[in-house]
Amino acid sequence: MAEKAFLGSLMKAEYLLTDTVIQPEQLESARHKEIMRKMVEFKRAGKNLDLITFSTLSDLESVGGMSYLSELLSYADMEKFDGTEKLILESWKEREKRNILSVAAMNDWEIAKVISELDKISQLKLEDHTSLQQALANIYEAPWEDQLRLKSVTTGIKQLDDMTGGFQGGEVTILAARPSMGKTDVMLHFAKMSGWAGYLPLVFSLEMPEKLITKRLIASTGGFNRAKMRDPKRMLSQRQKDK
Repeated sequence: MAEKAFLGSLMKAEYLLTDTVIQPEQLESARHKEIMRKMVEFKRAGKNLDLITFSTLSDLESVGGMSYLSELLSYADMEKFDGTEKLILESWKEREKRNILSVAAMNDWEIAKVISELDKISQLKLEDHTSLQQALANIYEAPWEDQLRLKSVTTGIKQLDDMTGGFQGGEVTILAARPSMGKTDVMLHFAKMSGWAGYLPLVFSLEMPEKLITKRLIASTGGFNRAKMRDPKRMLSQRQKDK
């Protein structure tokens, strides 16, 4: 059932074939493996993954014919696609583990080797694999195509945005400097500006309590020296208090 929903979803929303890390060999049914291989071939040839394209196959009956493909389409459920992927991957892991144990018994593997091979299977995740072939295919046409502008989060500093393109999904950015150079203030500025741009900044501080971070943000937003927040009543002007 999971494999039917998986393949049906690929037919209904073709972009999922590019996103998924499930490979044809990880499906259990031989028929389903062949259907997914055909989908990959269609995608590489720039064809749609729909019933019309499948109907052009000379060996259509080898994948169940139009009636079976229509049945797969009826199982499509994009909302549950991520969960379906996980089910398929977990099922494949269990099959692979059984295969490893069988081969280990037949070849009298040492226990350390058995554990190592089982660990490799257990550690596989949905997000950790892109085939070399797929990676090359994704960039092959890049020199001749207009590139989509990547969605980025502003740093709040125009010159820095121009230089870096802003913060991009999946990136790790490290702020480094000597002590008391203003790293925390810069980080809070980035967080504040991304929040104002409609994103949700999360700050985890291992050295500064929430109250002190809040005071720094208030001073930054108000545009006055944060040292004055140590005693706002005495050190802030009336205009700053009103602000």
